[in-house]
Amino acid sequence: MVLLDLLARSGRKVPVYYLDTGLLFEQTHALVERVRERYGIEPIAVRPEIDLVEQAARYGDDLWLRDPDLCCSLRKVQPNRAFLANYRAWITGVRRDQSATRAGAKYVEWDDAAGGIAKISPLVEWTEADVRAYLHEHDVPYNDLLDRGYTSIGCKPCTRFPATAGDPRSGRWPGTDKTECGLHA
Repeated sequence: MVLLDLLARSGRKVPVYYLDTGLLFEQTHALVERVRERYGIEPIAVRPEIDLVEQAARYGDDLWLRDPDLCCSLRKVQPNRAFLANYRAWITGVRRDQSATRAGAKYVEWDDAAGGIAKISPLVEWTEADVRAYLHEHDVPYNDLLDRGYTSIGCKPCTRFPATAGDPRSGRWPGTDKTECGLHA
């Protein structure tokens, strides 16, 4: 949301999209509505090729429990790759303080997982405190689940309160050692 606000303030018009996996929290959909109203834009919902019914028919019920890597690939990674196929770069909110797997993130990286395009992470050195301060200073809308104690928000079945203090992503993919969906691996 900080990135979106900074872009809006700059006057630049860029496509804004989100991955609508079919498993998002109501609060995430509500945030999309607030973004429409606040910024006067139409965020693009990027969806998987198959819906949840077809996924269950092909792979069985609750794929996220049995094979979260495949589920993330189908619902996030592949749709993201397909959407970005016509672009040379994408901008992400990845920060080094988010997890050990992101600690080495750079401002600009070559993203082979997204089809060999530049992945730009302007907030890479920001901290959670920097983000919160910006949100409040500029009255930027954000996901209400953050106020309830969630520190990393994804799909409903794979998001819980953080399991480990100081590890914001420890509430993701409970009961597994999975730490990334594959977009930022």
